[in-house]
Amino acid sequence: MESIAPLLPFVSIAILITIAVPLSTATKIPIVVTEILLGIIGRYFGLVDSENTYIPIVANIGLLFLMFLCGLEVDLKSFLSMGRKFLYQALLYFASLYGFSIAVVVVLKLPLIFIALLPVMSLGMIMALIRDYGKHRPWLNLALKIGILGEVVSIAVLVTLEGIYRYGLNWQLGENLLILGIFLVCIVGVFKLANILFWWFPNLKLLILPHDDTNSQDLRFVFMLIFVFIVLTTGLHLEKVLGAFIAGVILSTYFKYKHTLPEKLNDMGFGFFVPFFFVYVGTTIHISSVLESPVILLHALYIIFGMLAIRISASMLVFLRFFKSLKNTMLFALSDCMPLTFLVITASMGLQFGVITPSLYTSCIFGAIFEGILFSIAIKIIYTWHRPSNPKQDML
Repeated sequence: MESIAPLLPFVSIAILITIAVPLSTATKIPIVVTEILLGIIGRYFGLVDSENTYIPIVANIGLLFLMFLCGLEVDLKSFLSMGRKFLYQALLYFASLYGFSIAVVVVLKLPLIFIALLPVMSLGMIMALIRDYGKHRPWLNLALKIGILGEVVSIAVLVTLEGIYRYGLNWQLGENLLILGIFLVCIVGVFKLANILFWWFPNLKLLILPHDDTNSQDLRFVFMLIFVFIVLTTGLHLEKVLGAFIAGVILSTYFKYKHTLPEKLNDMGFGFFVPFFFVYVGTTIHISSVLESPVILLHALYIIFGMLAIRISASMLVFLRFFKSLKNTMLFALSDCMPLTFLVITASMGLQFGVITPSLYTSCIFGAIFEGILFSIAIKIIYTWHRPSNPKQDML
């Protein structure tokens, strides 16, 4: 009889994933933070063995599915409607963020990966804030638009740094970046060709993803798309997350008429694969090392202070005149400073390439945890502080 021992950690993780939701609801702690904390607790009490051969494989699938869902939030056609003035402001904001980040890295002599880590962005917590406060808030509306662009920029920076760490500053890096550039140009060409093709043959979309879908054709097409682009980027020696992200962008851009598909994919991803990844991240943390070296937590506070400082500085420089309000500017900076998913991904990449130590990796994970808790509370306090009696005034 086949041993059930390799399957027991999966049972433990499944239980932790299940109890994460009621715990998050009861404690008001973000679900991602709850999942990581449960992973840490599971590892400490021996409930989960992260050294199990199969667990990292499933966790990596969860990461790739998460990047696909991030791409699903990006609609390239919506970029064209943002206007030239907004895109100019966004470019100035990103330039300021990365400029301040480079200055911090140079002055403090930090690892190069902090150039990507400090300004990194993701939409997860922004979407959670929108559910709590409403998309009509000016600071959240802007944070959503900046977050969409910021995810694309963060992916580009991560892929570039991955090439630097893999090949070094030599001709191989130049060749890799050239391949990346050609690949992206080809993707743009595919988008242009698809626009023409779908304009001439509008029913072609329905052939690929029909409205009356009784055989789960939409899910079959989605997984085909994901695996094709993952294999394509892997074959070109590019980061796999880029392939998963582009697959999501393609689906979001051309198949928006499948209104129920994103909901199905989110249910599938956030129902198992994505929380599996975050619980696994928690299991990579040795809580004993934190207890033996509390300076790890101090470094986590340094990281989140640095991330907030460069965002406040960039927001004041670019958007204070736009908001005409210090309160809304601060709310925007705080809502933009909870990139839990991408912070974990960036830290994992740094550990994988040996450019950050295990203790610094642990500091980054605890930094993500602290951000999710502390900045959510800070937003609540600032939002309710001197809140006008007229709701319409709050939107100015």
